[in-house]
Amino acid sequence: MNSWNLVSQVRQRLREEEGTLQKQASLRIALCYPSPYEVGMSSLGYQTIYREIHLHPDVAAERAFLPDMVDEYRASRTPLFTYESETPLAHFPVLAFSVSYELEITGLLEMLELSGIPILREERSDPHPLILVGGPLTNSNPLPLAPFADLIILGEGEELIHTFLDAAASLKRDELLSMSSRLPGCYVPGRTPDLPAIAKASDDRLPARSQIITGNTVLSWMFLIEPERGCSRGCTYCVMRRTTNGGMRLVTPQKVLSYIPEKARRVGLVGAAVTDHPMIKEIVRRIVDSGRGVGI
Repeated sequence: MNSWNLVSQVRQRLREEEGTLQKQASLRIALCYPSPYEVGMSSLGYQTIYREIHLHPDVAAERAFLPDMVDEYRASRTPLFTYESETPLAHFPVLAFSVSYELEITGLLEMLELSGIPILREERSDPHPLILVGGPLTNSNPLPLAPFADLIILGEGEELIHTFLDAAASLKRDELLSMSSRLPGCYVPGRTPDLPAIAKASDDRLPARSQIITGNTVLSWMFLIEPERGCSRGCTYCVMRRTTNGGMRLVTPQKVLSYIPEKARRVGLVGAAVTDHPMIKEIVRRIVDSGRGVGI
């Protein structure tokens, strides 16, 4: 497959999306998912941060994913590029990765290699993009990411991403990392002596929800939304015990239903313990009564 075919595949996927965000901005961030498109676009956290970045008046997010056909990118010497503008990742000032679990770290390394960016943090300098990492893996154990990331946001990133974007728009790289090393929820490898507490977004940021709906995902044409965040059980063996920030945080049925688009025919309720929501029956019943399919 040549470069033109790789570009054509991305353009076809874009044409089949609903809710894609486009805008001109002084700062563009490459929002990267280290698994293929159909997995990344089924990630509620990834879609939420995509929308949050676009809420900033001076910043836009452009998406990139681990290619389905890595060998074709290598054979054609095609640098990994974003979906929105087809710009190579190496041309962005910041690459923001969302990593869900340990095995996706290899996808992160693959994306850096395909972009011609040094994998190890210590081998990068000012001309290279700053590598920011967040996502579910940071809740459990961010340390495996430390050799490769310049900055790691631990926990819920809906508010911290705005703090980062405000600083990234005005500060130089070293100043940005120095400032971040002093922020709660931010871990700067080599500068932050100990892991900070996990960040918690305010309740008015809930619920996380889809921005883009498409049929080219694992959860095809499904609008995703969280009726609750965290878990009240506190089981000692479960990673959610570290991420709950004090237990389960509920979203009212009215608020959940208000965000479901008119055109959405399938709704996915996402969370650690969705059926523990005391009003889950009402939420599901009202979704089904509206003629939609529902998944938990």
